[in-house]
Amino acid sequence: MSFLKAIICAMYLMFMYSPADAAEKEYQKLYRLGVEANKKGNFDEAIRYYSKAIAIKPDSADLYFVRGRAYRQTSQLDSAINDFTKAISLRPPHAEAYNQRGVTYIGKGDNRKALADFKKACKLGNNDACANVRKLPQPK
Repeated sequence: MSFLKAIICAMYLMFMYSPADAAEKEYQKLYRLGVEANKKGNFDEAIRYYSKAIAIKPDSADLYFVRGRAYRQTSQLDSAINDFTKAISLRPPHAEAYNQRGVTYIGKGDNRKALADFKKACKLGNNDACANVRKLPQPK
């Protein structure tokens, strides 16, 4: 009889704790660890955690956004631009991703692309981007 109880208990646990739940918990853990590393200034470590989380949830605009910021902090500007672009493609009205990509373009010396991103982010309601539009010299 105890063998039957063990099987029933195992089946109950399988239904209560699905692989999707396990993946979600792992994603949340990795995201949290990435945020903690980021706050401590351990940007390379944050990038590793965010990358692992992206492997679980590749459709998360927020993950690409936070990893893009960490890449920018480590001067990996092309990787940052790629991640901000991916965040925008996943969530087109992602005003902060446009703004951060604009900041990154300035770091690369491409004020024309930066201005275009700041204008788009401003149009989407990002006040920092509006201020950046006013600060950045207008191309001739």
